[in-house]
Amino acid sequence: MEKPPPLKPTPVRIPDELRLWLKHQCIDNRRSLNSEIVVRLEESRRLQQQKEATHSN
Repeated sequence: MEKPPPLKPTPVRIPDELRLWLKHQCIDNRRSLNSEIVVRLEESRRLQQQKEATHSN
């Protein structure tokens, strides 16, 4: 069974205030900071795709 390719690091500059807020969110949700960011980006993408699908009909 093949392993998936490793994820590439993607450095992102985040303002301190937003980073601190995300840090609190990841603690509350029992996730790593990376996992919290990924979950939030996936949710944002899902909502955007729903919005686009609604407007294309």
